[in-house]
Amino acid sequence: MNRRVAIAIEESGSEERVAEHFGRCSKFNICELDGGNRVVKQESYFNPLNGEHGGACQLPAYVKQFNVGAVIAGGMGRKAVAGFHELGMEVITAPGLLYKEAVELFALGKLKGYEECAGHEQHSN
Repeated sequence: MNRRVAIAIEESGSEERVAEHFGRCSKFNICELDGGNRVVKQESYFNPLNGEHGGACQLPAYVKQFNVGAVIAGGMGRKAVAGFHELGMEVITAPGLLYKEAVELFALGKLKGYEECAGHEQHSN
């Protein structure tokens, strides 16, 4: 069975990185991996709340509509993590990675777990 993962992206010129702040990412790259963990499909969807601070708790439902089972971001606050978990999605934090590195490590099963961003008690990204 194929797996789909959403990766929060921030762009810097032609370089795509895992977004440090989930709720402020510019877009989500969706990757579909086959049973052999090969990427068989890639899609991109712009973040409708890009740049809006505090809207990240609305994004789990938006991302879930793309039939993904996991989401990868550099950092994520407690409310967003809880929102994804309520929808049965795995949350993975992987700060500092390039998009292609994140896909490769996820496919190999080397990206797991998350840490909530410190200082997000007042907001939700």
